[in-house]
Amino acid sequence: MNIAQRFTLLVKGSINAVFDSIEDPERSLHQLVLDMEEELEAAKRAAARAMANEDRLKARIQLQAEDERQWQEAASIFIAKGDEAGAREALERVELADRQAGALKRQLEAQARDTKEIRESTLVMQNRVGEAKSRLQLLQAKIRQGEARRAVNAVMSNADGRNLFGEFSRLGERVEERAAAEGAYARLDDEMSGEDLRRRVAHQAVDDAVERRLAELRKTAEPQGQAR
Repeated sequence: MNIAQRFTLLVKGSINAVFDSIEDPERSLHQLVLDMEEELEAAKRAAARAMANEDRLKARIQLQAEDERQWQEAASIFIAKGDEAGAREALERVELADRQAGALKRQLEAQARDTKEIRESTLVMQNRVGEAKSRLQLLQAKIRQGEARRAVNAVMSNADGRNLFGEFSRLGERVEERAAAEGAYARLDDEMSGEDLRRRVAHQAVDDAVERRLAELRKTAEPQGQAR
């Protein structure tokens, strides 16, 4: 399993854990991005170590090649001097250096494959982190939009459930009904007690008195008008 696959499993596991017990979606999503960035940083460090190891292997291969070249020259010198034993020993060193270089090259090939894989995986992770950051902004906007919608729905639900205007209308009607009933009761009580009749008689007496006074004023005013 490469690092990208492990990273994918980590993200899937984290998301499942978030949605199993989610309380604050925005905070949980932000934490997931932080976790992804931490994993990406770890992958970069691993890729850097692999690249450094590959460079060290290349340097050792170069040293082995130089060592092999020097022993090969030494063997030629020994042969030229007729020192066959020295030439043989030098050639043994050449063979050992060549074998060592071959082993290092095979190790370098394996390391190069690992380095390539981890660099590709790190690039995939980096792209995913960038995508997650971009989506986080959209998700945050959707979360806030959802919160606003739920707040509106709650207000509308309360308004529909409690029907405040309806309650106001019903209460107003009850007040008006009660006032009308009390007025009717007062009129009925006046009628039954004769108070209403007495008020009408008194009012009529006042009207009659006013008419008499008005007639007297007319009589007073007529002689003056005739004198003119």
